[in-house]
Amino acid sequence: MQEPCIEPLRKHKSTGERYTRRPPIIDFIARSLAWPFADLLQRAAIKDRRHGDYVPSEVLVYHLRSTKADNFDSRFVAIYNILRDRIQTACPRANSHVADKTFEDARIAEICDTTIDYVTELMFMDRHGYNEGLDIFEVVFDKAVRSVHITKLRKVNRRESANEDIEDTVTGEVRAVVEAALDRYKSAGLTAEEDFDYRIHLRRAIDALPTEERKVIDLMLAGLPIETNKEGELSMTELLGCVEKTVRNRRDRAFAKIRTALNLGGQDDK
Repeated sequence: MQEPCIEPLRKHKSTGERYTRRPPIIDFIARSLAWPFADLLQRAAIKDRRHGDYVPSEVLVYHLRSTKADNFDSRFVAIYNILRDRIQTACPRANSHVADKTFEDARIAEICDTTIDYVTELMFMDRHGYNEGLDIFEVVFDKAVRSVHITKLRKVNRRESANEDIEDTVTGEVRAVVEAALDRYKSAGLTAEEDFDYRIHLRRAIDALPTEERKVIDLMLAGLPIETNKEGELSMTELLGCVEKTVRNRRDRAFAKIRTALNLGGQDDK
């Protein structure tokens, strides 16, 4: 029987039946509601599913959604970081090791990144208003992640079959607008007003990016090239341990998100 303190899910199947959490998950949620938040995080950090204190991902999604009543984002971010790692773990590994070298499959890395981005977007949308798309992750988390991954894989396969350019997802115009905003703050001699504007608006938009995309933007601001032929000069591909195509993909996704966050150019301007 559904616990009265646990809000039921809202999404309905094609049959009209409402999505419901599995009984063991309901029981686990009910028990976990009595834990201090620090205890929940400590148990959530356990990665071994055979461990007696392992917290199912479905339970963590429930607690993530419950943080929307908080005045601050700290609890949401703490749970999100754990779930994000679990999403990444559920995706095929893009890195392979041969002798003492590590190689990255750009295609697998892209699919993993877009899977994480998609689920992340659901989580952030739900925080600002109930999003039924996240309900399935409280029912069968791993299966839902695999479903998203397969969808993204099929999309990449269709695009590659059509010989589409991966960077077409972000137009050159968007890149130019965001690069102009970034260049403005790379220059020295900012006024107090500009410095305040940077820290409050642009920096906040950058800090909200997924870790891989944020690293690319930070390295851009530091003046590092994506690749270089100059001996002794560091490059993003070297520091991030991935190929040029992956860096450019992450950059373009970051640019699109920064543009949206800052309402830079395009039809969004008012």
